[in-house]
Amino acid sequence: YGYLTWEWKQRIRSFAHPLIFATLYKVLALLGLDDGNLFIYAPRLLQAFFAAINDFYSYRLAKKLFNDSSVKWTLFCSIISWFNFFCSVRTFSNSIETSLTIVALFYWPWPSLDIPRNQNEREIMLRISLSLAAISCIFWPTNVIIWSFLGIHLLWKIPKHTISIVTNTIIILFIINFIEHLCFVPLNFLHFNIFKSISLFYGTHPWHWYFSQGLPVVLTTLIPFVVIGIYSARKNSRYWIRTKPLLQLCIWVLLYYSLLGHKEFRFIYPLLPIFVVISGIGIDEISSIKNSHLENSFTSSKKSAWLKFSIIFLVITNVPIAYYASTIHQSGVIEVMNYLRDEADKGNIKDIGFLAPCHLTLFYSNLHRNLKMWFLTCEPPLNHDINLEEYLDEADQFYKNHLEFIYTRFENSTFNSSSNNSLRKWPSYLIIFDVLLKDIEYILKQLEYNQCARFFNSQFNDDSRRQGNIIVFCKTTMKYEV
Repeated sequence: YGYLTWEWKQRIRSFAHPLIFATLYKVLALLGLDDGNLFIYAPRLLQAFFAAINDFYSYRLAKKLFNDSSVKWTLFCSIISWFNFFCSVRTFSNSIETSLTIVALFYWPWPSLDIPRNQNEREIMLRISLSLAAISCIFWPTNVIIWSFLGIHLLWKIPKHTISIVTNTIIILFIINFIEHLCFVPLNFLHFNIFKSISLFYGTHPWHWYFSQGLPVVLTTLIPFVVIGIYSARKNSRYWIRTKPLLQLCIWVLLYYSLLGHKEFRFIYPLLPIFVVISGIGIDEISSIKNSHLENSFTSSKKSAWLKFSIIFLVITNVPIAYYASTIHQSGVIEVMNYLRDEADKGNIKDIGFLAPCHLTLFYSNLHRNLKMWFLTCEPPLNHDINLEEYLDEADQFYKNHLEFIYTRFENSTFNSSSNNSLRKWPSYLIIFDVLLKDIEYILKQLEYNQCARFFNSQFNDDSRRQGNIIVFCKTTMKYEV
């Protein structure tokens, strides 16, 4: 059982990312641990491992490029970053992409470094970096933007690496990508999202969005320390020659993504570890400042007041956001699946329907029960003859006219006497958002639905269709208090 979205049918996603978790599920099944909470939490624990890799290699990259005094602040910034905390432990393909990217950046043979002196060792590090880079491109094809810049930069600085880079890149990409029905996934990805502009169906943003909103949200209060870090590196020729290509890389990626109409915060997540490294330099610069009025006193050995202020400032501006975004905001979509799983174990559920926008919950991955489930789909127009601006997906059609959709799409003697197989059947458990209740409550009463559970989801949501609590209706008299 499960649900296959349109991306897999059109082969614009590689199986590499789900293969990781499918392997984990198989191991649990072989050990007889595939029924219970461990099946739910195991993917999260595995993703936590990748999150730890992200932090650890951000630290190692800072140590490799700069000095020991800034690396502890790099690690601090990586851990304290609310966006890192929020994204790194989620099973997004971009999260693993970010972890692989920072490891690959660590092994990358930066031209400004004199080490390793052994040419053979340098070649080995290049092979490791390119292998990880290729895999990260499999998880998210546009990651190639990062490596195209670094490859050109390295070839410009060290031309003798040309044959090695080109050969290894081609071999690795062909081996990994030409597996699933001889389909080159990255080309499919580019074909649908760039040339056919299918990604625009999921929203468009102005060209400056990554500079005016994307980067400020991802970095938040790390921004002043990134600026100080750049200023500090600029004063030190040794630092600057190593910081400059990192900044050029970030600008290159941001400019490229700015050319695309559809933009998301997670797309630039792989750049966060780079900015974390630079912000570590910034805090290290602050830590060298001494307050003049403290000199020659018994407190002169303590860290400067500016350093204390910086640490407190980062803590109070990141920890609350990280806590709220990770445990409170949109928590109802998790709680409702826990409730449904418990109800399924009791034998109360025959089937489940989500009269709500697509991809609302973790769906089968958090239920792990062979029950029929459906939601309002949001598949894009894959037909060339359909106008993107005029096209309405199933969810759009429902929210445009609730009553017409219900009367024409659902099978029930009260509203529609036909017994067409294409019509949806009303499920034993129906989930909606609070904002929809006033419009269809009387219909649910006629269908003999009772409100069984209500879960807080969020105080606000940029999608008006997802506002309010999550309500569970069931065709039973049992109640569930939350």
